[in-house]
Amino acid sequence: MNAKAEAASDLVLSAIFQRRAIRAFEAVEIPVSTRELLLQSARQAPSSFNMQPYRLYWVESPGQRAAVTKLCLGQNPAQTASALVVAVADIGSLRATARLQAAWMRQSGFPEGKVRAYVRTARIGRILFMPGPLNLFGMLKRALFWLLNTFKAIGSPPVTRHDVFKWATKSTALACQNLMTAAEVVGLNTCPMEGFDGRRLLRYLGLSSEQHEIVMVIAIGKKSPTYTAQPQWRRPLEATVTIL
Repeated sequence: MNAKAEAASDLVLSAIFQRRAIRAFEAVEIPVSTRELLLQSARQAPSSFNMQPYRLYWVESPGQRAAVTKLCLGQNPAQTASALVVAVADIGSLRATARLQAAWMRQSGFPEGKVRAYVRTARIGRILFMPGPLNLFGMLKRALFWLLNTFKAIGSPPVTRHDVFKWATKSTALACQNLMTAAEVVGLNTCPMEGFDGRRLLRYLGLSSEQHEIVMVIAIGKKSPTYTAQPQWRRPLEATVTIL
């Protein structure tokens, strides 16, 4: 590893080990270039089938922040943050995402056969993930994959709407972690929050609970000089990891 790569590695590892959930921020303006860097970092996270089933809402104007803070139950990180990011699992975006990726593949010069194969695979994936009216298709899938599993080891796709949201939440959380690590690297701090009125926050953003679910709200800013983070504790490695 060359010196430049080592320096970058040290910076990222330092950010991972130093990151804390900061609960009090000082008022700083986040430049547009930094905002773009954080959001670009988030979208670089891996996602199942590269479907990126999430939407990120960056809330920075005072009026919008005040409204979202109220729906975050007035928590101090939300009140003092320079910006809030509402991370939403979006299961209604699969068709549009597949269309965008197919267009990108054509623009990038992929052979038409590969593009058609991707479009076909994406279509099959959407059908497999579809719960159907009253979850009837989901129940049929559950029975089918249970039957197949009696003969061989086989993975099962999400069979209910709840399962699909759980699938989307995993990818959303990966994007959130990327964003928080990038914030630490550029000298900002974050606090992921789960305390919020999800139903009203969805309505405030103009979203539908049929296709969207809020995963977390991330407060972003610069740690207040008066705030002292608690010492960090993690379970011992041997209590967390099993080497086989």
